[in-house]
Amino acid sequence: MNMSFDRFRAQTLCERILGCSSFDDFHSADISTLILDRTNAYAFKNSLIEDSKDLFYKGHLSLLEGLNGFQNKNYSWAVVKCYYSIFYMVRADLALRDYGLIRHKAIYYLEAKDGATPITKGRNGANRTNYSGNHKSTLNYYKDLFSMSDILLSQNIDGLNPYEWMMKKREQVHYQERHFNDPLGSDFLEYIVNEIHAGNFTALIDEIILDQYIKTFQNEFAPIAIPIKRALLTKKNFDNNGIILSYSSDQINHLKTFPSYELLAI
Repeated sequence: MNMSFDRFRAQTLCERILGCSSFDDFHSADISTLILDRTNAYAFKNSLIEDSKDLFYKGHLSLLEGLNGFQNKNYSWAVVKCYYSIFYMVRADLALRDYGLIRHKAIYYLEAKDGATPITKGRNGANRTNYSGNHKSTLNYYKDLFSMSDILLSQNIDGLNPYEWMMKKREQVHYQERHFNDPLGSDFLEYIVNEIHAGNFTALIDEIILDQYIKTFQNEFAPIAIPIKRALLTKKNFDNNGIILSYSSDQINHLKTFPSYELLAI
């Protein structure tokens, strides 16, 4: 199947480095022969920067849609949207840290440096299922690489790191509960639902933004605290690297239609 739509620049660059004209050709190529030289590493890094901007927009929009869903009492899809915001922001953060994810029969990660070659944990070993598919591989590679430098990986929630916890909550509402619990919300949303009914949702968002990572890891706050904090941390990484998010006027106008846009200021 020929993929003609816009794909991630880092992926297509790797395909070109191996002389492949399509993803199908790349899928059949020997990925172990892909070794970045200085020129390709520089090009790969620039591709990751541009990809990170697109990923951030996807995460930003997903977060605003999720918070809007909460406010409108569409709780089930709000959880899904907030989880997806985390997924996109984590992948953007990987790119900002010079790591790209490359699809080739499994998911590989590749660092933008001279002499680097793609690495995967998804082909062999007892833990290979933890690196299967985009979501598990993204979150687990990120944890492997940056658990010591990401404050959101400094504590667990119910024995799980916060990203895995959110993934499980998304799976719960999406696949495990036999129906959506709207307009009541799933049990783990009880505190947030009560705050929304009391008219305190805007204040709750402000409280989470200002939180010094105490309430962030508490179950009652976590469904919106983890995606909000992840978005803020990823934006801070853009700022620290001097990278400007170049949203189009259409994108900005669309984001401004969401009530939480000004609150988050990202």
